Amino acid sequence: MSAESSVYGNPELSLSVSDNTYRSSESATLSIVASNNGRLEQGGPAQYEQEVQTAQSVQMEVLEDQIDAPIDVKTGTVTAGAIPDSGTARFDFNVEIGAAEPGTYEIPVEVQYKYVRMVTYGDVDGPEYVWRTVTKEKSVTVEVEDRPQFEVVNDENNAVFAGDTGRLSFTLENTGTRTATSSSVQVTTQSPTVFFGTTQNPQSSTSLYVPSLQPGERTNLSVQVGAAAETQAGSYPIDLAVSYENQNGVTETSDTLTTGVTVKPERTFEIRDIETKRFRVDEGEAKIDAQVVNTGSGSVSNVAVRIGNTAVVTPTNGESAIGDLEPGESQPVSFTVSIPASAEPGTNTFPFIVEYENQDGDVRTSSPIRKSISIGAEQDPFSVVNVSTSVSPGTTKTVDVEVQYNGEEPVSAANAKLFVSDPISTSDDGAYLGEMQPGETKTATFTVSAASGAIVKAYDASVEVRYDEADGDTKYTDGLPVGIALSPSSGGLPIPMSVIGVLALLGIGAIAVVYRRR
Repeated sequence: MSAESSVYGNPELSLSVSDNTYRSSESATLSIVASNNGRLEQGGPAQYEQEVQTAQSVQMEVLEDQIDAPIDVKTGTVTAGAIPDSGTARFDFNVEIGAAEPGTYEIPVEVQYKYVRMVTYGDVDGPEYVWRTVTKEKSVTVEVEDRPQFEVVNDENNAVFAGDTGRLSFTLENTGTRTATSSSVQVTTQSPTVFFGTTQNPQSSTSLYVPSLQPGERTNLSVQVGAAAETQAGSYPIDLAVSYENQNGVTETSDTLTTGVTVKPERTFEIRDIETKRFRVDEGEAKIDAQVVNTGSGSVSNVAVRIGNTAVVTPTNGESAIGDLEPGESQPVSFTVSIPASAEPGTNTFPFIVEYENQDGDVRTSSPIRKSISIGAEQDPFSVVNVSTSVSPGTTKTVDVEVQYNGEEPVSAANAKLFVSDPISTSDDGAYLGEMQPGETKTATFTVSAASGAIVKAYDASVEVRYDEADGDTKYTDGLPVGIALSPSSGGLPIPMSVIGVLALLGIGAIAVVYRRR
């Protein structure tokens, strides 16, 4: 018969909290550490001593309904396995701490585990185990600090247009129990296309100073915020962290707070319904009329539209101010330009730029709006439409020159002057036409003489018209070609007047002699 021996003892669990300091109105992790200081009542082989002192299948649950504080436990039972003698295990619980007053609070927990109470062994027979299950209620102590805490309130309607700047405004409240002094509010963007400051000097973060903020006190803060033109429309988060001095003069930093800014689509404009007047080569007062339309989603103030730089024309009145524009609204704009004689007729691209003020009064400029406009060929304001005369070699007769006005605005004090060369001469080379309307034709009559030895043919001549524009400027045309055809003397072959007129217009074989007076 073999002798039997026994080893018996038990585990002893104690609880502690690694960091038992919390803030009111925050989500946190309650980390409870269980330490095992096993008790051996009768020893024996080491493996049996270890078994009787080990807590196995350890479970822990926070008894939320017994907590005398606004603490909400979000985690149920936590299992940690076995805890040997001198071992530890951590049990983590997610908790939400409400508006708890500063002070200490007991957190009751229930711990359950099993262990080997006794091991009996002999020389022949294998060991026999006696198991026990233990359920105990224990508690840990936590502290809700007397300290400042912060919350962002009233942060609605923070919006900015892509490609522009605006204001990020919010209210910061001290929801804690102690005054925060010498506070610095660090504001940081999480997006690379959203920035603080100006478009010329964008920054990813900035800070605001708050001298003092008592418990329950609020302060309104604002910072300039902007978004790059390529920023997609949507909401973008902004992080805030408050650094402050505690009652001991030590700098502490709050948890990260979050607000946001809404980015709206970039402001856009369109130039429509373009009409031109006198838009041709060698025109000093060519005009462009159009409509500017606010095609974006926001209103704009103090709008002005100007013609951008172009090598083709020179703006003489290159800006048109129109005031405010609501989304979808349009307003007329008008410009005048000078088109040089060196310009080539044809279609050219003209950039139009919209300037406006944003909500901060900063001037903003749109991207160039490029429009194609055709430049017409040079056009004399006057043209000769018919010439008639009965002059023949050795005679003096009148020449009737029908002059048509091709301009777009009435002119006044129009005078025609005839220029001739041998063998044609004139004793009366001026004709008063007076006021002329667009498209109107008047006849200028001159007295000419032909030398007796002149050959019967058409001779070169020209007419120059002097006139006053509506603004009072006096202008002169180039020499308008006129062919004066001589008819045979009496007894010669008659030439019909209609033929003479045609010859005069065509100026057969003649090269126009151009005269100009300035």
